[in-house]
Amino acid sequence: MAKIKLMQFELIAMLEDSKRLIDFLQKKGIAELSDTDHEELTKYRTAPIAAVFDRKKQLILSAVETLERCCKIKRSIVQQLTDYTEIDYAQYRQITEQADSVMALVYEIKALQDEITARKAEILRKQTRIDYYRPWEKLDIPMSTVRTPTTAVFIGNFKSALTEQDILSRLAAQAPELDGVSVEVVSADKLQTCCVAICHHSDAALLEQSLKAIGFIKPDHPAKMLPAKAIEQLQKEIADANAQIDATEDKLASYGEYYDTIRLLADYEQTQSEKYRILERAATSRNTIMLQGYVPERDAEQLKFDVEQRFVCEMELCEPDYVNDDVPVLIENRDFAAGVESITNMYSPPSNKDLDPNPVMAFFYYALFGIMFSDAGYGLLMVIFGIVMKHVIKVQGNLRKTASFALYCGVATTFWGAMFGSFFGDLIPTICTNFLGIANPPQLALWFEPTSDSIKLMLYSFGFGIIHLFAGLAIRFVTLAKQKDWIGAVCDTVPVYIFVIGLAIVGKDFIEPVSPALKSAGAKILLVGAVLIVLTAGRSAKNIVGKLGGGLYALYSNTTGWLGDILSYSRLLALCLVTGVIGSVVNMLAAMMGNIVVFVLICILGHSLNIAINLIGTYVHTCRLQYVEYFSKFYEGGGKVFTPLKINLQHFKFKEETINE
Repeated sequence: MAKIKLMQFELIAMLEDSKRLIDFLQKKGIAELSDTDHEELTKYRTAPIAAVFDRKKQLILSAVETLERCCKIKRSIVQQLTDYTEIDYAQYRQITEQADSVMALVYEIKALQDEITARKAEILRKQTRIDYYRPWEKLDIPMSTVRTPTTAVFIGNFKSALTEQDILSRLAAQAPELDGVSVEVVSADKLQTCCVAICHHSDAALLEQSLKAIGFIKPDHPAKMLPAKAIEQLQKEIADANAQIDATEDKLASYGEYYDTIRLLADYEQTQSEKYRILERAATSRNTIMLQGYVPERDAEQLKFDVEQRFVCEMELCEPDYVNDDVPVLIENRDFAAGVESITNMYSPPSNKDLDPNPVMAFFYYALFGIMFSDAGYGLLMVIFGIVMKHVIKVQGNLRKTASFALYCGVATTFWGAMFGSFFGDLIPTICTNFLGIANPPQLALWFEPTSDSIKLMLYSFGFGIIHLFAGLAIRFVTLAKQKDWIGAVCDTVPVYIFVIGLAIVGKDFIEPVSPALKSAGAKILLVGAVLIVLTAGRSAKNIVGKLGGGLYALYSNTTGWLGDILSYSRLLALCLVTGVIGSVVNMLAAMMGNIVVFVLICILGHSLNIAINLIGTYVHTCRLQYVEYFSKFYEGGGKVFTPLKINLQHFKFKEETINE
């Protein structure tokens, strides 16, 4: 279907109907609103309102995560890929009309989750206290004890492993006059020594000063009871807190019946946010609202009829002004071409001057990808993956396009793998030779083996490249013809075709000899093409010198540019050989083990790595051939993708018969 023609519209309605009107347009999902600029009208400032909906959405998503955890909702990878439920639009409206009551449930869930979070933090603090008291567990007096009727008590620790004798010796060295000191080590390890020092009241000040001098540290949070008793009490409090958490989680689990409703509310809040951000593009007077935008031509008259039937308004349709306005581009393709739309959009969406490159690019992308990956076994795995995704799992949207991309790349890879005789490298000949005793295994290549005749593959790679680039020139011809620039269409393409054909014939003679007659014809064709380029390329200059200079520069640019572009297709040879050679090396290493089980395991691991590495390389290099070589021949890009105002649901899908009522 390629590019879909758009119509521009201007819609004026009563201000009191603005909310219902936007809701209706959002429900239809076929109109993009553009910025309405009118001197006598004012603009909405709705970003703060949209931000409120964004915050609500984040709160709802947090509640959804809580329910998934507490209700033990586990979704497989397949379920995550197809995570949508079909609903009627009436169901959607019913739930969204009850948004406040559903939001109240979200706040309840949040409060319960906050309670759980607070109790977990409390448990963490208590567990830290237990860990702190654990070295003092054998202490038979409270840690907060500082004195008895006749003695002073010092409870603390040293940051090293010490014995009672070590401590007494250090005290004696620090204060020889100190006498009658008793020291008891409660616990000791490599990091610290917990101890109690006791002396008579009269020596308290001297002992305290001496202890500090040798590294004694008092506890920051001493227990006011026996440490063992404090630990026991804290453990009981932790058990109580865990019980309360379990009870709260059980209560949260009772909200599981609202799981889908709350998820739908998240989609609703997202939709509302998008709607209010779009409203900033509208303009209003005291009593009216003006909307401008674009709608597909096929839907324009029906939308005009529907809007004017439901609202007091006037809607005008007209052809877009492609010169002065930034008109969006709507691209629609079937599965074959839709698979490469993301490749094009990564580079740049097509402008309104461009033809949709995807249908032609798809054929070449899949073909070039297949040549570079070129293993029938790997291709079959991609085909199976694509079929399962599309027809078993039944993915939708962009994932479906990705599945189509994998499927058609797999078909091309399987085809070229069969042509080159590669099936998981040389797996079949390896099995025949090493395990079946067949001395002369069958030749599987339907065309030829690249490793045996790499020059032949290189020449064909250049040939495929020329065909690819010629297709780009053909699109340029059609593009200029559609713009009624017939002189440009002929002069910018035909001389280049002639020149490159002659260049290809002459260039082949440097790699592989050609017949004298063909070589002579090629030189003549090259000369004719060069003369035509010189005579036509500088036609826009105002004088003969400028025309000649422009022509000569164009000849130089075409010579160097086309040579560089054609040589770039040598990557077809390089990646084809890399994939096949690595696959063969994996099979050789596996066969050397001499054991069928080890052979299978090594093959699975080795070919998995080969697929992972070369799949990425093939994808990148095929994209490069499109972006640098192919697109440079005709493509401008810089377009803006048509993005209609619609209800975007992440986890749900409207039944077609209800959304289009």
